[in-house]
Amino acid sequence: MDTNSTTPMSITDMECNPNYSYLVENIKYLLQAAYMVPPAFLYARILYVIWVKHRKVYSRHQFFVIYSMDSIVGFILLLLDIFITRFFVYVPQLCIPASKFFQSHSLLMNIYYPLLNYLHCAQPLIQIFLTLNRMSSVIWPVDHNKVWSKNLSFIVAFVSLSPFLIIWNTIISPKIIIYYFGGFFMLGLKAVEWADISLFLFLVRSVAVIITVASTVIMFLRMSKMKKRMKSSERTLCLACVIHSICFMVPSFFEALANFNEAYGSSWVNFLIQPFAWDVLNVGSPLIMIFVSGQLRHHVLEISIGCCKPKNKPKTITVHTVTAHVSSRNGTSIFR
Repeated sequence: MDTNSTTPMSITDMECNPNYSYLVENIKYLLQAAYMVPPAFLYARILYVIWVKHRKVYSRHQFFVIYSMDSIVGFILLLLDIFITRFFVYVPQLCIPASKFFQSHSLLMNIYYPLLNYLHCAQPLIQIFLTLNRMSSVIWPVDHNKVWSKNLSFIVAFVSLSPFLIIWNTIISPKIIIYYFGGFFMLGLKAVEWADISLFLFLVRSVAVIITVASTVIMFLRMSKMKKRMKSSERTLCLACVIHSICFMVPSFFEALANFNEAYGSSWVNFLIQPFAWDVLNVGSPLIMIFVSGQLRHHVLEISIGCCKPKNKPKTITVHTVTAHVSSRNGTSIFR
């Protein structure tokens, strides 16, 4: 669930609402957890494959290094959703004791809320570098790896540190409990009025969308000219990046709608739709990479499917030559 807004929606309940059915709300949670747990497992496997089991293969490819950062972010966001955010929204039987626990242990809220916004800020930055990486691979295929290898350390540092320039107000701001459905979630007020985290994130995502669209158009135009000169593996990663970009634009669209339409942004509809919009990206990302990249799928799942199976080594056929000696005895031919 997205809880970036520092301006809470109109809330009438200042305590847990007992009118929601425990069973119905729990089923809602289980249904959402059911589709979030498998991608979380895939994220963990992808990170294990890239950085442990097949480190020598993937660490030399800058795209996978950058994508591993996206996997870390997506993995943590799913864990927060599964075990904290949606858990306490859709498990109303824990609303009273859990809300009191968080209110009496404010350190947990002071960690959770800035961390959530940090991850949401890092995602568009990673998206920018993913699309730029694929665009440069078709524009400068010869020098592409050399340039990205040289600047990879800077990219990692930039993505890791720059979100703090955006989320600083969420760190120093007081955190509160917002009662929602039969449960609750945690939100931050603004210590500095003009430093609106929703606006900051909207600007970052807007820049990411503009760069993504421009890079994708350039990439497709260049790929159409290269045709068969481009390696199939590079084409595969470009395709994966394009689909990933589409998934990124889905939550970005609804975030923009909430920022430009105040009535929608403060309505319960926004708070209901936005989490599922983010699921398109966080749940879809590992599925896309596993589906599109045959090599990664083979390493992560240790299976091969269809046309993306690793090519088998050609069979060696040994040909033995037999020499026939012919002799004639009394007109009879004898073969040895």
